[in-house]
Amino acid sequence: MILIADGGSTKCDWVIADSSKAEIVKSFQTEGINPFAKSEEQIYTLLKDSVAPQIEGYNIERIAFFGAGVTVEKSAIMQNLLKNIAPEADVAAQSDMEAAAKSAIGDGDGVVVILGTGSNSACYESGAVVEKVASLGYILGDEGSGAHLGKTLVSDCLKGVAPRHITELFYAETNLTQADILEAVYRKGQANRYLAGFAKFISSHLDDSYIYHLVEGCFEQFVHRNLAGYSHKNIYAVGSIAYYFREVLDRVLLREGFTLKSVAKSPIKGLVDYYSGVTQSCIDEEEHHFYKITESPSYYNNLESMSVGDCLRSISYEDHHVADAVQRALPQIESLVEQLIPRLKKGGRLFYMGAGTSGRLGVLDASEVPPTFGMPPTVIIGIIAGGDTALRNPVEGAEDDTEQGWRDLERFNPTPLDTVVGIAASGTTPYVVGVLRRARQEGLLTASIASNRNSAAAEEAHIAIETIVGPEFVTGSSRMKSGTAQKMVCNMITTAAMIGIGRVKGNRMVNMQLSNKKLVDRGTRMIVDILGLDYKQAHRLLLLHGSVQKAVEAYQNAGLEGL
Repeated sequence: MILIADGGSTKCDWVIADSSKAEIVKSFQTEGINPFAKSEEQIYTLLKDSVAPQIEGYNIERIAFFGAGVTVEKSAIMQNLLKNIAPEADVAAQSDMEAAAKSAIGDGDGVVVILGTGSNSACYESGAVVEKVASLGYILGDEGSGAHLGKTLVSDCLKGVAPRHITELFYAETNLTQADILEAVYRKGQANRYLAGFAKFISSHLDDSYIYHLVEGCFEQFVHRNLAGYSHKNIYAVGSIAYYFREVLDRVLLREGFTLKSVAKSPIKGLVDYYSGVTQSCIDEEEHHFYKITESPSYYNNLESMSVGDCLRSISYEDHHVADAVQRALPQIESLVEQLIPRLKKGGRLFYMGAGTSGRLGVLDASEVPPTFGMPPTVIIGIIAGGDTALRNPVEGAEDDTEQGWRDLERFNPTPLDTVVGIAASGTTPYVVGVLRRARQEGLLTASIASNRNSAAAEEAHIAIETIVGPEFVTGSSRMKSGTAQKMVCNMITTAAMIGIGRVKGNRMVNMQLSNKKLVDRGTRMIVDILGLDYKQAHRLLLLHGSVQKAVEAYQNAGLEGL
């Protein structure tokens, strides 16, 4: 028989297992055992009084103890203490992270995280740690943990940051006063356990937008401060917070470029399998086929009952994530622009292609290049499924033909110097996927812009630009966050490319079209600033040469004769 323990700061789960059958014979629970929080005497007493009676009569040949606070230094202490309850057993004491890893991935690869009272993470290859970020405990770390969630909620309520209705619910349901809370946190010890206890309140009100965003924000901090540097992107989570808030965790991880492969409330069953030689199959794993986060439900409900102010604040809150999503895609955008610039210099063109909102945004960005940078409209070209009619009115079924995109592109006699950027929020639009596939086959440079990961469009493109903005405020309305991200990316591509081919001087649009009095005045003032001429001279020079850049070059090459 083997005695397995998973010890946290709050509680310790024990099982006696028959390893020959991978069966749990008996299970019981004691209070938490953390060698940093309890003295050796306290642990000895707990083991003697609460564990020894439970294992009496069983032939315990092995003890595998895993717990929070079991460092290398504390491991020997724990092993000696455990020997007192089973002198003949082979005893090993390891960290709770090792329990999570052996339970979730066995001797495999991936990032294992613990989200319970505290939080921790490590990256494993072949069952061994290759990268690790220090947990640092609930004061300096433990982001995303129960203690972190509880601390954030309590602080917001005490400081008046939380909405009034949440604060009133909090005091009504907990029957606590500020004095009670401060006493418990600062004078009674084990504040992390106390604060983690408020996770039940948070879970019961998760449908409230404030509470949801609180949890989301705590998980985002966990990802940014603990997972961002890991080379592996598959996440295996263990712990009550991961288990009960799985949906939020899954969405945050997806948005940040990770995949949540499995979640287990406790590692115990996986540990029994591990020590019984059962191949690890990932507890509670859902096969992650292509998942359209762009179609997943909004974080908000009953939108029609929101006040205008709450509605606008919620939309604004969601929009704040867009810039972060675009920033994470900068390496791919940079790769595209660096390859695009030399192609444009050799006479190549950039084609934006999309359907619906995505197509309109491509056409919009292309149409802004000539007046902004003075380029002919034949260099940056926007093509929308269904043609110009679709700019104002939807064209039935236009996006569903995988061959139509290439037929539309063929009218422009594409060459290998050209670049095709397919835009589709979902990354699955047949019109876009089809043209990217054919364009790549014909030797054109291809890129995709999508708000889902590992989409069909991304598979067909040389460069996959993925802006994972999360579910839309109105479920599936990708004209919102996804559309905003697409416009930002298009702005970056054309602006950086135009700067790269010399269509900007300093920070000025020196090649803009002089299509109205405002732009003529702007151009005149540019020349005044650059050459130091008076306004009248600058105005005459601009009208003579037709652009700021040509006027400045003519004046500098010929002096006053340029006038």
